[in-house]
Amino acid sequence: MGRIFKLIVILLVLGAIGVIGFAYLGDMSPDSQEQRIEVTLPDGSGMAGTSNSDADTETSTDSETASGN
Repeated sequence: MGRIFKLIVILLVLGAIGVIGFAYLGDMSPDSQEQRIEVTLPDGSGMAGTSNSDADTETSTDSETASGN
């Protein structure tokens, strides 16, 4: 009975050492992927990622180009 208990304890210790070794040495970094998700803003205006000031700047630049300034 003592030998079986000793064997179980040894296997548990070796298993714990294996798990700890894998946690420190194993490659567990996730595979990276680029994700692009289209977002609709609550007010439904404009493109995602641009603010109203950006839209105004683009409009004034376009009007200046058209007038020749």
